[in-house]
Amino acid sequence: MSLTIVAAVCSAFATKKLDVVCEDCPQYYYSTGNYVPVPGNFGEAYDCDYHGEATTCTYYRPNPAQYPYYYAPCRFGDFFFMYVQKPNNTQAKK
Repeated sequence: MSLTIVAAVCSAFATKKLDVVCEDCPQYYYSTGNYVPVPGNFGEAYDCDYHGEATTCTYYRPNPAQYPYYYAPCRFGDFFFMYVQKPNNTQAKK
């Protein structure tokens, strides 16, 4: 439901001709010919290794109601997931 609300807000801003802050909209990355929703938050679950504006890291849908298949560039760089190693809690019980 929260994804629907955020998409509606992004769509509402896009139809009013205001500058949409793409970082506030759901993010997608391009993989094997498909736009895939990005799980998690920027800087926590994924990041963009910035090498310049030649590579698009994430995309967003500025007006999903009117143009449901249009994805615009949002963040630039190379997309990568950030994996956090969990602490090892397998200590022997006494």
